[in-house]
Amino acid sequence: DDINGQRFLTHAQTFVATITIALALSFSGPLVPDANAGFGPSSGATTSPPPNLIAPKIQDTNNDIVNQKKLRQLIGSSLDEKRLQQFSEQLDNLTESLKRLISEDEEEETASTVDGSKTVDKTETKEQKKAELEKARILQQQITDREQLLGTLEKQPYWFNYLAAFIGSVASTLVMHPVDTIKTRLQVKRDDDDEIDFSIVSLYEGLSSNILKEGPPSALYLGVYESVKYSLLPIFGLQYSLLIYLTAGAAGEMIGSIVRAPAEAVKSTIQSGMAPSFMEATSQIFGTEESRKNVIRAWSSSIWRDVPFGAIQLAIFELTKTYILNDPDIDFDSSTLLTEAIIGAFAGGWGAFLTTPFDIITTRIITQSVDEDPLGVLEMGQKVYEEGGPLAFFVGWQARVGYWAPAISIFLSCYCSVRQAGVQNGWF
Repeated sequence: DDINGQRFLTHAQTFVATITIALALSFSGPLVPDANAGFGPSSGATTSPPPNLIAPKIQDTNNDIVNQKKLRQLIGSSLDEKRLQQFSEQLDNLTESLKRLISEDEEEETASTVDGSKTVDKTETKEQKKAELEKARILQQQITDREQLLGTLEKQPYWFNYLAAFIGSVASTLVMHPVDTIKTRLQVKRDDDDEIDFSIVSLYEGLSSNILKEGPPSALYLGVYESVKYSLLPIFGLQYSLLIYLTAGAAGEMIGSIVRAPAEAVKSTIQSGMAPSFMEATSQIFGTEESRKNVIRAWSSSIWRDVPFGAIQLAIFELTKTYILNDPDIDFDSSTLLTEAIIGAFAGGWGAFLTTPFDIITTRIITQSVDEDPLGVLEMGQKVYEEGGPLAFFVGWQARVGYWAPAISIFLSCYCSVRQAGVQNGWF
């Protein structure tokens, strides 16, 4: 037990260090140009950037533009045309004010007979105002470009969001499926002497069922999350944003789990070696009344895993982006494609780690024999505890975190890329 405890402590320290590095990178500065990645992630993220909580403010008391880089970030992440209009109106007022002041300075220079030093001072002031005027022009052009982009996005049919989410999910699954296979085999391993087949062909067993498990549920999850979120925000307001994110994420996962549960049962049966093919696994899972009841038991367990997982990762993702975007002292663009991928990995890693115990229980329920009395959620949890104590609930957590953290990053990148391709190529 002491050895197991030391191993767990070592693994936990490694995990925390990895997550800390990811967070540090996410605050290190923009690593790629602005990709307008505010289309957002899907399974484990969001279709829109977080709300801009700070009021639009263009200038200070000296008619100077405040933190132009932060303003560019706020404008570039906005999906609200009214908010863009607020920025635009302030810029118009600032532009008129600066033009008037520059004109007055030029008139003074012409009519005045002041000494040379004062003329130099006046000239320097005028040049500073012209520099601010150029900043205002650049920001105004960015607002115009953003409005055009929003107009193009509005032309995209709603089903295209689901298609982009499905494509992103398939791409992520293709890359990360071997890691999921290793995790499943570690969790169902009964004897320390049992060998695990690490061949490439073996690790891709159950791929088709895993794509079925992730693709459609991810699209449902995305749609339900956005619908619930935008329904609750006007009712409760941004002060309850954490509760709204958790509720919307949980609702999305609840609906997605209805499709995910039977597909996961087939996937896990193939990955664990209990069935050689998709058809054979399907027959085992749905062939008898008792096996179908076992799928329902597994689904009830997966709810305890997937619902908190979906809620936690979305809340962390949304709140991290909101904090970065709305803190005037953080001069860092959170809307780039790479940054969203890093934050998504950070959120997905923590969500996956915290829900590992329910992942183990779900996998054990799916792969248990139905010839004897099948165990439910509580019974299987007790059995896992009796077999290995508290640490048994975190067996394979490295593989689970190692799967979901990069999987969400890949998913996000592909999802955003598909939607951007639709904009750039004028598909709609």
